[in-house]
Amino acid sequence: MRTRAVPTRWQGLGKALPVLWGLYSGSGSTPYRVCVDLAAGSAKCTCPSRKFPCKHAVSLQELDLPDATPPEWVQEWTTRRAARELDSSPEAVARRQRSREKTAANRALAMSSGIDGLRDWLLDVASAGIASLPGRPASWWQAFTARMIDAQVPGVAAAVGEIQEIVARAGPRWTSDVADRLGGLHLLCAVQPRSRLGVTVPEETVKAAPGVSDSWVALLRLETDDGRVRTVRQWCRGRRTGRWVVAIRHSAVGAPVPLLPHGLESTAVVHPYPDSDRVALGELEGSHDPAPVPAPESWRTALAALEPRLVADPWQRLFPLGCASVRLCAGSLVDGTGHGLPVRDDGGLDMALALTGGVPFDAWGLWDGHALRLGAVVVDGRLEVVG
Repeated sequence: MRTRAVPTRWQGLGKALPVLWGLYSGSGSTPYRVCVDLAAGSAKCTCPSRKFPCKHAVSLQELDLPDATPPEWVQEWTTRRAARELDSSPEAVARRQRSREKTAANRALAMSSGIDGLRDWLLDVASAGIASLPGRPASWWQAFTARMIDAQVPGVAAAVGEIQEIVARAGPRWTSDVADRLGGLHLLCAVQPRSRLGVTVPEETVKAAPGVSDSWVALLRLETDDGRVRTVRQWCRGRRTGRWVVAIRHSAVGAPVPLLPHGLESTAVVHPYPDSDRVALGELEGSHDPAPVPAPESWRTALAALEPRLVADPWQRLFPLGCASVRLCAGSLVDGTGHGLPVRDDGGLDMALALTGGVPFDAWGLWDGHALRLGAVVVDGRLEVVG
C-alpha cells in the first residue's frame, strides 16, 4: 500500500471537486486511469482489481491534489455517469439503489473479514508474547498491514504501523506502550467505530451538515511524515464554546498548508465529522491576533477535564492541555501547587524559556500520557506560538 501513495508513482494528478483523478504507474506498460467522485461515492480505475473501490482509488484520496481542468477521459467518465443519473425512471432509480447497496454490502463483508483477521493476529501476538515482537521480520508486519488495507480497514493498518514503530524505537517503556496499543485494538474488535476503522466521509457530506460558528484559536500544531504523506494537525479552541476541534490537512508533495491560519484567532464556521473531533472548514470570515486563552489553575484540574474526551474516544492519544503559571524544574513544568508534568526537551521548550526568561508562564501543549509537547505560552499578556 505504501508505494501506491508515493507521489512519483502518480502523474496527471488533479481535482475539480467533487471529482479527483490521476494516472498510476503500475506493473503494466500503460498507467492506470483512476477517477473518484466524492459526492457520489463512486470510483473508476482501469486496473484489473475486482475490489471496489480498488487500492488505487483509495490511495488517490490520500493525496493532496492541485485544482485543475479535468482531462478528456475524466470528462467522458463523468458525462456517462451524469447521463445514467439523469435517468429518473423507476427502473434506473432501483438499479442505482441496488448498486449502492451491493457496494455497501461488499465493504461490510470485507471489513468483517478484516476484523476476524485482526482477532487472529492479536491471538498470535498474545500466544508468542510481546517480547517476541522485536524478532518479527519486516515482511511479517507488512503482510498484515497490507491485508488490513485490502479489507478496507486502513485505520487498523495505521494502528499496527504505530506498534511496529514503537517496537523499532525500543524505548524504556516500549512494552507497556505496545500493551496499551494492543488493548486498544482488542477493544476495537468489540466496538468497531467506523471512524477508527478508517471509513472516510467525503468532505462535501460533512459540510452539508450543520456547522459550529465560533472564534477559533489555532493554538497547537503537530506535523508528521509517514514516508508517503505529510500531515499537519491543528488543535483549535473555540472562544465562546470552549470546544476543542482538530483541523487536518494532508500533502503528498511539500509541506501541507494548515486549515486555519496558525497562531491566529479566526471567526469561522466548522463542520464536525461524525463521531470525531475533526472538522471541515466552512465559511471563514477573518483572522486576527488572539487574546490569551484562559488556562486551568493546576495540572490536576486540567487532567481531570480530559475524562469526558477519553470516555468518548478511548483510542485518542494526544490531548490539548494547559496550565497557568508554571515553571521549569528538573525536566517538568511545575504548577503553583507543586505538581509537575514531564515536558519534551525540544525547540518548543527552548523558545518558551527564551521568551519568558525563566519566570512562570501559562503553558499549552499536547499531552500523550508521558510528556507534554509545548506548543504555546502566554508572555506579558500575549499568546505566543512556540511549536
